[in-house]
Amino acid sequence: MKKKYGVAVAIAALAAVLAAGCGAKKAESAASAAESTAAAMSSAGESAASDAASKGESAASEGEKKLADFKAEDFKAGDDITAQAEAAAQMLAEKHEKLTVADGTYQVNVTLSGGSGRAKIASPTELTVKDGRATAKIVWSSDKYDYMEVEGIRFTPEIQNGHSVFMVSVTELDKPLAMVGDTTAMSTPHAIDYQLTFELQK
Repeated sequence: MKKKYGVAVAIAALAAVLAAGCGAKKAESAASAAESTAAAMSSAGESAASDAASKGESAASEGEKKLADFKAEDFKAGDDITAQAEAAAQMLAEKHEKLTVADGTYQVNVTLSGGSGRAKIASPTELTVKDGRATAKIVWSSDKYDYMEVEGIRFTPEIQNGHSVFMVSVTELDKPLAMVGDTTAMSTPHAIDYQLTFELQK
């Protein structure tokens, strides 16, 4: 009886060893499968990130192209904003001397400074002189500008094809002029200080 009992114990021990070995192999197999899955996911993630970066660069490039493409000559200033600018020019006449430029319409280069540098305005643009007082057409790269201010006088725009179009008074040439542009592109409107310089094309 003791012999049979001893044999049974030996068989049970052997079965336990074999079971442990099978479990270890399954664990190794599962670990290997997990590593393969992680590697595949990592590769897929890197590929997705690369694709996203590529699309982002393409979108930025396309955005820059669109900014470069718009021209002031493609936008017409309506009667309302033109009258608004002419009235402002007369209001500022007492504070500024007349321009030493003959009456007429000119092409001027416009340099914009201030702000984040992301917004652009079309250059060259049109400058009109009447009785020594000038007004200029300003076309922004965005339609989010809801007003501009020059020396405390507010100008409202016309929205044309995704661009804010203004007519503003210009009191001097070849000199930076302080102007404010209010943008609604962010969660709350922001009035941004800019300087615009108008130079007659040679």
